Amino acid sequence: MDKNSSSIKTGVIGTGSMGINHVRLYSEISNLVGVSDVNEEHGRKVAKNFGVKYFRDYGELLSHVDAVSIAVPTSFHLAVAKDACRAGVNILVEKPLASSVKEAELIIQESIKANVILAVGHVERHNPVVRYAKTAIDRGEWGDVITLSSRRVSNFPYRIHDVGVLLDLSIHDIDITNYLANSKVNDVFAVGGNLKSERHEDHVNLVMKHSSGVISICETNWLTPMKIRKLGITTSHYFIELDYNKQSIITFKSSIKDLEKTNLYKAKVEFKENIIPITKEEPLLIELRDFLNCIETGKKPVVSGEEGLEVLKISEAALKSLKRGKVINLV
Repeated sequence: MDKNSSSIKTGVIGTGSMGINHVRLYSEISNLVGVSDVNEEHGRKVAKNFGVKYFRDYGELLSHVDAVSIAVPTSFHLAVAKDACRAGVNILVEKPLASSVKEAELIIQESIKANVILAVGHVERHNPVVRYAKTAIDRGEWGDVITLSSRRVSNFPYRIHDVGVLLDLSIHDIDITNYLANSKVNDVFAVGGNLKSERHEDHVNLVMKHSSGVISICETNWLTPMKIRKLGITTSHYFIELDYNKQSIITFKSSIKDLEKTNLYKAKVEFKENIIPITKEEPLLIELRDFLNCIETGKKPVVSGEEGLEVLKISEAALKSLKRGKVINLV
């Protein structure tokens, strides 16, 4: 696929903080037809800024496009996705795929019935550091993975009202660790609480045990006065640090010199640090190009509906664990 798929008519339903970025990028790589948003003043402003039409009724937008990004609040994903599928429109649904496993399954069923592409917006999967790590792990370049430990923290997002930090932030790392571990999650345990949020959890620590024996640990919150997006990978040969924001990867290795078993304090430890060169790219741009490419070729998206469903199953188990205070088994 060419970098500019100008023949594909696209639209965006929901032009909030994430949706507006879909608008920006579609205007560069496709034939952006229009946008729809329940906030008419905001929707019209976005449409005017990008020289496209505003549709008060997203159903009308659907009759003019080949594909849409659905970036409305999670609780509306099912209704909008169902309408889009029945209109024969290919859909990219922002994460999480739906409010529940049952609703996610319905979206998948509708997309299959309509024979349209369904991609899920787990944008971090398209981050160049994740793609590099996946290749290195699958090739055995870093040895065997033992643990994956992520930290995704930031300020409280007053824009979000319908989900807690687990479905907003933790879900990114559930998806990434599931992808890199390349094995299903068998057991989930979560602890956390709500310090600022009245309705939902705003800090969570999550532990997952994969069928392969790999352990994933995810720390997320909306309470930290700075934005951190990192993943530490412990393997049989290295410790690797991925920084999603900086799009950097550093590998660390150590060796012991002049070891005297009678006096271990004299042993010299030599550390080797290697910064891996990564070509920086905007993950959302890669995601949208993949979506458009799938429409043109019929290929499966990098993050399919089934993968979005699997992540939601793990997330629901984590929420259940958080509520019950015990390990939830998924097998």
